[in-house]
Amino acid sequence: MLPSMKTLFAAMLVSVAQPPEATISPDRLMEALRALPPERSVLRTPDEQDTLKQTEELLIARLRAIGLEPTEQTLEWSTGGMARVWSEDGWKFVPDPTPRSWRNIYVEFPGAVSPNEVIIVGAHFDSHPNTPGADDNASGVAAALEMARALKDTSTARTIRIVFFNLEEIGLVGSREHAAWMQQRIEQGQEHIVGMLSLEMIGYYADEPNSQRSPIPAIPGVFTPPTVGDFLGVVANQSSAAFARQLVSSMRQAEPALKVELLDFIPGAGEMFPDVRRSDHSPFWDIGAPAVMVTDTSEFRTPHYHQPSDTPDTIDVERFTLATRALTGAVWRLARPVVRLDESNEDR
Repeated sequence: MLPSMKTLFAAMLVSVAQPPEATISPDRLMEALRALPPERSVLRTPDEQDTLKQTEELLIARLRAIGLEPTEQTLEWSTGGMARVWSEDGWKFVPDPTPRSWRNIYVEFPGAVSPNEVIIVGAHFDSHPNTPGADDNASGVAAALEMARALKDTSTARTIRIVFFNLEEIGLVGSREHAAWMQQRIEQGQEHIVGMLSLEMIGYYADEPNSQRSPIPAIPGVFTPPTVGDFLGVVANQSSAAFARQLVSSMRQAEPALKVELLDFIPGAGEMFPDVRRSDHSPFWDIGAPAVMVTDTSEFRTPHYHQPSDTPDTIDVERFTLATRALTGAVWRLARPVVRLDESNEDR
């Protein structure tokens, strides 16, 4: 028998009362951030590359620990037998007799109504050499892990895919291969990208005057560069603007306490402003998909960018948590939640 209107209304109230962003924990976020091995770079000696391989295994183990079974996507890249290594004297090459294979890792929550409509959340887990990479990009990875945990038991009409990209720091290798794989699926009619979010450094904030710079000059009537680094930025090209506005609206609904700034007028695929292409969203721009970079703006704000000082103690835990809540709630809303009724409460 169909449930009564009273039962349906009660079920909807339960869904609204506990949206997934409400379960985001600052302690879990920071524990996950600190757990990532430091110096997660492929631009190191063969022995030192073990930390990046350990990071792959750690992510797989953490996803399994929360009840998810990750998929591994092998990347078509290796050192070719000579590892490029940064030293105080500059770049040098050292023998790498057994080049490793590298992986993207992703989990998927299939849509219950429109599974071919996909929202992608990506965060790269490799780091620049000689830096712990807490903000760049352990912050994005920890947020994606916590998002996966929060969304695990939800049901949405659209599919959500959370991807941990590798080798971003050497030319967006992981996201380029994933975007190319998705383009084939799109051309075959298997998938449609609703939108892609690249979580690229989301943990550093500053309230001092002139703590924020901009790679884009002022454009009268269009853009006034902010001068205080107290916000999370969402960067979109013009063809991604509609998705970006929906995302920002949903972020503000999920977490009104977070200040969000939207920049959505980038022409083409960002060629005029190369700085806005420096993350895993740009391969999706290149295939014509809606995509955004969600960022604290890296070196245009933080003095720790690609430095040994990019450590967990520089993370603004409160605003990092707000950002993760906003993003988790927004992705859930954009994927169109499906209310599941508790059959034990149905009238019979």
